[in-house]
Amino acid sequence: MSRRNSWVRAVTSSFLLIALLVVSSIALAAGRVQWTKTTVKENDAKAWKLEIKLFLPKAPDVAHIPVKFEFAPIAYYERAMMDGDKLVERRVPLEGRQDIIEGVEVGFMDPGSGKIEKGTIFSFKITRAHGFDAGEYKASVRDARNGQLIGAPVTLKLEGENEIIDRRAMVFADPKDKKKKKDAEGGEKKDGESGDKKDEKTEGGDEKKDEPAAEEKSAEPTPDTKDDKPGEVKEKPGGCGCRLADTRGDAGPGLALGLLGLGVLAARRRR
Repeated sequence: MSRRNSWVRAVTSSFLLIALLVVSSIALAAGRVQWTKTTVKENDAKAWKLEIKLFLPKAPDVAHIPVKFEFAPIAYYERAMMDGDKLVERRVPLEGRQDIIEGVEVGFMDPGSGKIEKGTIFSFKITRAHGFDAGEYKASVRDARNGQLIGAPVTLKLEGENEIIDRRAMVFADPKDKKKKKDAEGGEKKDGESGDKKDEKTEGGDEKKDEPAAEEKSAEPTPDTKDDKPGEVKEKPGGCGCRLADTRGDAGPGLALGLLGLGVLAARRRR
């Protein structure tokens, strides 16, 4: 029985040792990543600049290798406007969000010597245009040639100001009350306008009324000349159509001349 137990222990220990060696070899083959900063502030260009130091187990065969950066959103920095116009900032955990993947070419050639090294320093920018917001992300680096993870994932914090969300309570007013208020305001405005117009009329009303009255009075025809045109004889019903001269003013001189003529004629007959 003791021999069997010892044999089981030996086999188990061997499997554990093999697993440890495999894991160690995989980790050694994957290399490692050092993030210069895990908390990055957003710059004026609405971008975050990231910088890493990437080390491979050995120098690659080519100067540039494809690398994928995977960013899994885990938190969002919310900015909300609450009642009383109070701005509140809080961390909102995120679940089930799709990863944001950025593919780049990382160079391992030393510019000074022209040799390909196994380590390099690489920097790049991520922007809001690519779907990034201020928040927290689980960042991982993979070798795009074989999909192998390089180093261990880290929690990356992107600081910045997200868009403000309006969470203030909405007030639903009764449409009837709103209409009554609008009508009341309109009535007050009309009353004010009518009062102003009345005042304007009363200010210069007397002068305006006097002037047309004088014109009408002067333009009104007199009873003698009403409906008569100058130089035109008006026909009267029942007349003969002729007009007799008025001799009432010339009776004296005509009578004297007539008597004088009769006297001269009588004197001639006597002779």
